[in-house]
Amino acid sequence: MMAVTGEILPDDPGFELRFDEVYDSVADDLWEAITTPERLGRWMADYRGEFRLGGRWQAFTRDGELYCDGEVTACERPHGFTTTWTVVGEPSSLVTVRLEPVAGGRTRLRLRHERATRPDYGPGWHTYLESLAWHLADPGAPRDRDRWDARFAELEPRYAARLAALIPPAP
Repeated sequence: MMAVTGEILPDDPGFELRFDEVYDSVADDLWEAITTPERLGRWMADYRGEFRLGGRWQAFTRDGELYCDGEVTACERPHGFTTTWTVVGEPSSLVTVRLEPVAGGRTRLRLRHERATRPDYGPGWHTYLESLAWHLADPGAPRDRDRWDARFAELEPRYAARLAALIPPAP
C-alpha cells in the first residue's frame, strides 16, 4: 500500500488539503488516467466532459446521480490543471493538480483542494489517490468499490481527528 499523506491547512472558508505522491507511471499515462472519463471510471467515478481549458465535466454517484461538476480554469497537458469543484447544493471549491516527471519513469502528482468544507474530502482524496495507484498497477481492472469503502472507513476517523484539531468547533 502507498504511504499517502495529506496535509490539512486552514483556509477561508473551510480548509485546504494537499497531497504529494509519486506514481510508477510516466506523465503522459498519468495524465490520461486522471483526465479521461473512461480511465477515471476505473478508479474514481463515472465522469462526462472534457479536461481542457474551458472544458466542463460532471462526476456521478454509484447510483448515476450527479455528485459534482466543474469547469477547467487552467490546463497544460501533461503538466496539470485547475478546476472548480462544485458538489450539488454546496459552495464551489478549487482543485489543482500538477504532474512532475521523476527519475526512473515515475511522476509526482501534487493535488491541492482549496476552500474545502466537507470533512470527508480528506479520507476521500487519500483513498482515491491509493485507488489511482491500484489502477496504474492494473489498468484494465474494474473499480473495486468494496476495497475503496473499507479503506475510506479506516481513514475517516484519523482525518476527522486531524481536522478537529485544526479547526476547533465554534463556541
